Amino acid sequence: MAMGAGVQLEPVASGLIAPIQLEEPDDGSGRRLIAQQDGVVRVLDRDGKLQPEPFLDLRDRLLPLQQDFEERGLLGFALHPDFARNGRVFASYSAPLRAGAPQGWNHTRRVSEFTARPGDLSRIDPASERVLLEVDWPSRKHNGGGLAFGPDGNLYIGLGDGGASHGTGKDVTWDAFNVPAEALTWDRVAQDMHSPFGKILRIDVDHGFPGYAIPPDNPFASGASAAGRGMPEVWASGFRNPYRLAFDKAGGLYATATAETLWEAAYQVSAPGNYGWPLLEGTHCIDRLKPRQPPADCARKDAAGDPLRLPVVEYPNMQASHPDTNVGRKGLGTAITGARKYDGEKITALRGKLLVSDWSADFKQPSGQLFVADPAAAGEDGLWPLEQLLQSDSRIIGLSADREGEIYVLTNETMGPYGSTGKVWRLVPSSE
Repeated sequence: MAMGAGVQLEPVASGLIAPIQLEEPDDGSGRRLIAQQDGVVRVLDRDGKLQPEPFLDLRDRLLPLQQDFEERGLLGFALHPDFARNGRVFASYSAPLRAGAPQGWNHTRRVSEFTARPGDLSRIDPASERVLLEVDWPSRKHNGGGLAFGPDGNLYIGLGDGGASHGTGKDVTWDAFNVPAEALTWDRVAQDMHSPFGKILRIDVDHGFPGYAIPPDNPFASGASAAGRGMPEVWASGFRNPYRLAFDKAGGLYATATAETLWEAAYQVSAPGNYGWPLLEGTHCIDRLKPRQPPADCARKDAAGDPLRLPVVEYPNMQASHPDTNVGRKGLGTAITGARKYDGEKITALRGKLLVSDWSADFKQPSGQLFVADPAAAGEDGLWPLEQLLQSDSRIIGLSADREGEIYVLTNETMGPYGSTGKVWRLVPSSE
């Protein structure tokens, strides 16, 4: 494992199945909770031992997952800000297609609340499920998955564009570089404010029981000015695949945006707005019928004439190295999987900088990468330059932080939720 910039990875836990997220409860237990894509949330006790009994087991609520490249499963997990007193947790996962869903679609996305038994925070009762949202999903792709509480106490939910431009149901009919014109109409859902696809939603889970309430400052919250303009849950739009959401200690929200064709990106979602897809990919114009030959210029405004919001980080993925592209840069990775501000104290050189993870430098050979971006070095284009910190011999599938702001890197050697090759690492100063 190649290291750099005075940091290294310290092993924390192994024998996991595709760990996607780590959370540290504020209940004084000293434990950490590790959510796995297979639907199990494991407990790592204060002594660093994985407990045999899960904190939460949702495997019987998930649809059957592939023993191959797989984007579905348990995709997001969040503790309520007042978990120590109310025992509430939230999960975003892929359930079997519900009755009444469009025929031939793939599954139903569910965002639910679960609650611990009174007086016992050691585990969550799956029977306590309270379904908040259900969204029927056309394909097995572009799920998004980010789930996080903001400093305002609201729950932020990342939903991808549904992936139907690649085909619906079980099959992926077209790849990103061979999509017929008639299929591209699906991309536009990310710009449709009446659709949940391609959005970050924002809801108040402490009011509106048995459902939820709409924060009054959401762009389309109820009122004469908002009537008919969009879903009241929508906070931000124009996302292809917001796989991860993360707040820093100052309240800043960062969202990853996995590329369709050439550019991986991370956004600072500082306010409601339109973040571009499918009008832009990162800061770049796109032509979905000529994906390797994007135009040099294009309109950079939404349908209302407002400027599209641009990322703070972007980098070319491996497709940029294809001989038919006009990008002019070598691809750096395959898919952005995390963007999280370093708020810790142990690595002085990283304070205030953004850590960015990439799934793998090569699709077939596990080779996850960790980069750092410095906002103080932003160029005239507003982008924060990237520097590689390290390269792993596993795929990096997520970044998390503990309550002190120290960073954890979550890896897996397989392409999905199978095997037991998953590991959690802590980013620490180099011992050299």
